[in-house]
Amino acid sequence: MQERAERLALHQEQQALLAVAEERARITREMHDIVTHNLSVMVALTDAAVHAQYRSPERATAAMLQISETGRQALTDMRRSLGVLRADEPDAERHPLPGIAQLEALADQMAAAGLPTRLEVRGAHAHVPASAQLTVYRLVQEALTNSLKHTPAGTRATVLVECSAGSVGVEVTDSGPRPAPPSAAPSGHGMTGMRERAAAYRGTLRAGPLPGGGWGVRTRLLLGGHGAGAA
Repeated sequence: MQERAERLALHQEQQALLAVAEERARITREMHDIVTHNLSVMVALTDAAVHAQYRSPERATAAMLQISETGRQALTDMRRSLGVLRADEPDAERHPLPGIAQLEALADQMAAAGLPTRLEVRGAHAHVPASAQLTVYRLVQEALTNSLKHTPAGTRATVLVECSAGSVGVEVTDSGPRPAPPSAAPSGHGMTGMRERAAAYRGTLRAGPLPGGGWGVRTRLLLGGHGAGAA
């Protein structure tokens, strides 16, 4: 009985350590996606405002207003992700938990930042759990942020989300060439986070250059069962 008690105590300690590690990984992914995306958009909008301040003051003003809104959105997302946003706070209703319905606004934001983005959603998504929808949103957000950061002006992006009864397919492509990273360079946190998000729904993330030029990111999330529980 003493040995069983010791094994049980050890198991509980290991489970607690695993839970802490998983929570730290979740917060790391969320903070990376939120901060990287919003700062990238704010930098692009700031550059646009500087170039337009004399030739087109109204465009510069519109860009500055969007920078302010992007900053507020980032703060709201950070508070929500850290679990300190109260349900009765006004921003909770103004900025619902991101999901498939918010992808259109994300596409508009990317277009304003200089990456024209076409969005297509196939199939109904009302049955997709909120956690899976958040995963879809973060995957698209990170892929578009990478396109904005690593491709030249004039690049266009396309987002395709396919919803079925048991899965959600996500595909993000862009038309811009990307410089080849050094072979010894480590992969960034963003790609690691994307793979972890997809793996939580038994999805395998594939990212790489496209045959006709540009870059593509693809995965399919399986709904229900182990995938939903892991997420």
